[in-house]
Amino acid sequence: MIPRLHKRGTSFKGACSYILHDAGKKTRDRVLWNDTCNVVSQPTDAWFEMFAVARDQALLKAQAGKDARGRKNTKPVLHYSLSWAIGENPTPEHMHETALSSLKALGLSGHQALMAAHSDKDHLHVHIVVNTINPETGLTAPLKYTKERLSRWAEAYEREHGIHCQERIRNNAEREQAAKARDGSALLMLGGLQGDQAKPPYVRVKHMAPNRKQWFAQKDLKARMSRLRAEMDLTLKAERAVLWDKHEKARAVLDENSTAAAENARAYVQARFKPNWRELYRAQKNELKHVDRGNIFERAVFVFGQRERLGSGKTLTPRQMLSLILHPGKLMDRLDVAHQRERRSLAQIEKAETRIYTDRIWTQHQAKFDRLKTEQAQERQAIRDEHFTRTRGITLQHAKASLMTELQAGAANANAPSAEQLKASMAEWRKRNEGRDFGREM
Repeated sequence: MIPRLHKRGTSFKGACSYILHDAGKKTRDRVLWNDTCNVVSQPTDAWFEMFAVARDQALLKAQAGKDARGRKNTKPVLHYSLSWAIGENPTPEHMHETALSSLKALGLSGHQALMAAHSDKDHLHVHIVVNTINPETGLTAPLKYTKERLSRWAEAYEREHGIHCQERIRNNAEREQAAKARDGSALLMLGGLQGDQAKPPYVRVKHMAPNRKQWFAQKDLKARMSRLRAEMDLTLKAERAVLWDKHEKARAVLDENSTAAAENARAYVQARFKPNWRELYRAQKNELKHVDRGNIFERAVFVFGQRERLGSGKTLTPRQMLSLILHPGKLMDRLDVAHQRERRSLAQIEKAETRIYTDRIWTQHQAKFDRLKTEQAQERQAIRDEHFTRTRGITLQHAKASLMTELQAGAANANAPSAEQLKASMAEWRKRNEGRDFGREM
């Protein structure tokens, strides 16, 4: 169990909207459940009840007979969350009971509260928004040492459920020892002891904060570490670029092979249908010559024999056949329509057969592409992980070593003679060696 206190705020509407919806959206996909405490309205309207209590705080104090003096509560919104560890799956009932228990531990069980459980992260967690102003008395809840109280409550919760967080237990124990030391010193002072004898030893509960100089030095080291990591990442970026280029070429080769196979399939079908086209065009040409040169009796025999073909699948009527026999132009037009239909039919057959071959090729291409895509994704992820590990391998110790190297190089350069010193030494040399300056000494 990890309790986390958020910054105190002023907007009940903003805090309640945040825990009741997805981040920055109006949807509610991440909300597992929500509930209210000491609120009459629905959870979506709970913020207004809390706002009304905070607005009418002075009136509530007057009605309850409380003293109106005291500092005004300018930040009445208390927001904190309770998170379970990854892998723990508490039931909604258990999460609800735990949230109510935390409110009781903080002395807020009588205050207005809105609870909402979220599932948008690897660990389940519940958010609680509380109005720190009591809805009956108008008084602000005493929230001193809220973080420590939540920590002790979390320790009791973990102890009850067989969970142990050694750091929390140690911190709470040290806080208790410090509190006992303060209480003991107060008793000694009441007994008459004064001065340094009555002061308890200062016990630091957690780490010592660095002073200003140490803080800036640590900041410089972190900046240097980030720069070294960025420089290494630039070097590793070239390796990733080589791998990316290799992957793109592999995909291009696969596309070229599949495209070539599809073109070969089209050429094969086209070659296989070429005799059919040649025969069709020859037959249609001969048929046009026969109809164009024939007399009326030959046209009559032709029209009667081809009455269904010339009728586009329907038998021509005697009147239609007579019209085609008497008018050779109409017969030629009707025959041209039949020829076009036959060519379209043969083209459709050829296209269907081509489609069978090409579909098979592109289905195989898709399977190969998916397999190649998975393999390449694994390779890219592996090299990304490796490079991440190498860049994160640069620690503060490496930054310190780099700084020491620069300092040593600077000290060596500082010992080297400057240009002015070189000019002065050459002037002395010319005085001692007059007539030997050939302009090459510098």
